Amino acid sequence: MSFLSRVHPTTRVLCLGLSFIPPFLGDGAIDLLPWLILLGVGLFDVAAWTTLRRLLPVLGILFMMSVALWTVFRPEGAVLWSAGPLALHQDGLLHGVTTGLRLCCFTLSAVIFLACTPIEAFTRALTSLGLPWPMSIDLTLTFRLTPLFLETGQVILQAQRARGLDLDGVGPWRRLRNTVPVIVPILVSGLRRADQLAIALEARGFGRVGPRSALLAHRVGWRDAALPLGIVIIGGVVAIGPF
Repeated sequence: MSFLSRVHPTTRVLCLGLSFIPPFLGDGAIDLLPWLILLGVGLFDVAAWTTLRRLLPVLGILFMMSVALWTVFRPEGAVLWSAGPLALHQDGLLHGVTTGLRLCCFTLSAVIFLACTPIEAFTRALTSLGLPWPMSIDLTLTFRLTPLFLETGQVILQAQRARGLDLDGVGPWRRLRNTVPVIVPILVSGLRRADQLAIALEARGFGRVGPRSALLAHRVGWRDAALPLGIVIIGGVVAIGPF
């Protein structure tokens, strides 16, 4: 079991909130280097490299869009390259790189949290923080049901393509019209799944009033103090910069 998996779920939720602060403290890309190293250690600890490989295209798109947008909308500093009305400014480029790295830091923090926190532990943490149990269940069910709906959508799309539905070689308006045979079964399947889920929750006493017990027992230990302390220390290093 990894280091982060042994931390109390409530501490993990609090540390997830704390992890969004250090990226804002650095003024440049070099200042974020200690925080990126800490995130890399966290990814290694929870063995989330498979999930990270799937997200690499998304991270790449976010980073490149940030660089491109801030280069255009912040024409400040020395001109590094120009071609007619287009110009690449040094300050805009550096700010775009820093903003792109911040977006990547936010995404990596969420990946680490989801990789080491089961849905049941997340529900327990929200309840411990004072959120009512029904609201905690409703919030965590979104994480559980989203992959199921995506999988259902892929199955329905493949089934409709097997029946001759063409979504690739047509224009945008016809493609929008051809998505109706896909959207309608997805909505019907979602309503059916929601009805079955409601019956299952009621059968397990979802509406019961009073305190509830938990299947998994979590204890507070030295890791619950070490993890927030490490985040605060690295955040201070990022804020002091340049590194």
